[in-house]
Amino acid sequence: MKIGFSTFVMQGGVSGVATYIRELIRGLQLEDTENTYKILMARNEADLIPLTHPNFEKTLYPSFINQPLTNLAWHNLGLPQKKYDVLHIPSYRRIPLLKRTKVVATVHDLATFSIEAKYDRARMLFNHKVVPSMIRNADHVIAVSQYTKNDIVRWTGYPEKKISVIYSGINHSLFRPIQKNEAQERLMKVHGLKNPFFVYVSRLEHPAKNHIRLIEAFERFKKENDSAHQLVFAGADWNGANLIRARAAESPVKTDIHFLGFVPLESLPLLYSGCDLMIYPSLFEGFGLPILEALACGAPVACSGTSSMKEIAGDLLPTFDPLQTEAIFQCLETTLSAGDNAEMRIRGMEYALTFNWRNTARNVMGVYRSLA
Repeated sequence: MKIGFSTFVMQGGVSGVATYIRELIRGLQLEDTENTYKILMARNEADLIPLTHPNFEKTLYPSFINQPLTNLAWHNLGLPQKKYDVLHIPSYRRIPLLKRTKVVATVHDLATFSIEAKYDRARMLFNHKVVPSMIRNADHVIAVSQYTKNDIVRWTGYPEKKISVIYSGINHSLFRPIQKNEAQERLMKVHGLKNPFFVYVSRLEHPAKNHIRLIEAFERFKKENDSAHQLVFAGADWNGANLIRARAAESPVKTDIHFLGFVPLESLPLLYSGCDLMIYPSLFEGFGLPILEALACGAPVACSGTSSMKEIAGDLLPTFDPLQTEAIFQCLETTLSAGDNAEMRIRGMEYALTFNWRNTARNVMGVYRSLA
């Protein structure tokens, strides 16, 4: 079977979808010895995906095709669909309406139906008016959580029987515990972090990622505690980042709020292993990879009790209402007062081990076979 795999939504490798694409292709190379794959890429992103198996080959296209509108048109008119038995589009934003082969699409979330003003008006209109038709045009849909599957059925009317829930995985060779004092020493050298800290790993996006309420909760935490703790944001600037930075700049505890920007992968295990809490107050997630990455590194984790985060947290993690600053503050307080809990740390690491990219790859291969 010849499989085409489009990677034109990697956004330079700094997004969660980019992680999904890179790690799934890595897993497929470890698991699939029968099918042949053409990895369709923009030339300027060719180095983002290493190939290690002879059945996998890159087909590179001019970098200008990566522009959103151009790329949308290319997926419908320029992509040689008939070359492939199955075409995998790992984001609903590029599902072709003019379809000439079997199409598998991964849907990570339908956040625009739940978060007002997540994007500008044009993109919100596109997501509400065009995206449902695009999703309905896929032959099979992979949802990254049960919550996302329910949203697909609810907002698009796509047949439930044609949706497979396949959880994403964790790169366990990367995300594993580092001794806390070692992690903190290395963070001091690399990022200048010298005090205990809470960390939020997410792109700077307002209002969807909810940074400002976390800043407000941290301000109260600092006011009511004689604490040297800092609040660390690790993530690239996105829509509304200027509003988040402006709010931090006017904070009475601004000297204890640190923006690291986009953090390379090798620094993430240091942040997770060195923090006193990885707090994840996002308003909406289709999956929430940082929650599991942090658990895999032995970090205490707390997250919003909404959307798929409640599903991923299960009964293992403390959750809170992300719309209530008081709830976020109480979570900071409770976590710090509880101190280190070795039993919970071990349970978290064992739970994270159940999310494995090779398992994800095998399940995705089953979807390919079902359409062949």
